[in-house]
Amino acid sequence: MKEIKVFVTVAIILTIVWVFTQNAAPVELKLMGAVYTDIPLYVVILGSVILGILGGFSITIGQNIKLRKGLRLIDREREKLQGEVDKRRQAVLDEDGELESNNT
Repeated sequence: MKEIKVFVTVAIILTIVWVFTQNAAPVELKLMGAVYTDIPLYVVILGSVILGILGGFSITIGQNIKLRKGLRLIDREREKLQGEVDKRRQAVLDEDGELESNNT
């Protein structure tokens, strides 16, 4: 299993290096009114990938926080309902105990 992880890691690194070497041509980047010249294309690609990953993580973190809040509310409601069930169960058991003691 360890050998497979090493192989996959090496394959990914070699692919990234190959893509970077194939896209090393300088480009002109226009970003928010500013013009940047002679930036290697692989830097632009890498920056776009990193920004995409960070954007995806931020969306996922927001959804995760919302789901955890919902779970806490559900847990509180479940505990409340479980307490009510326990009280009713105990009341029924107490009634049965009184009936048995009256019958004897």
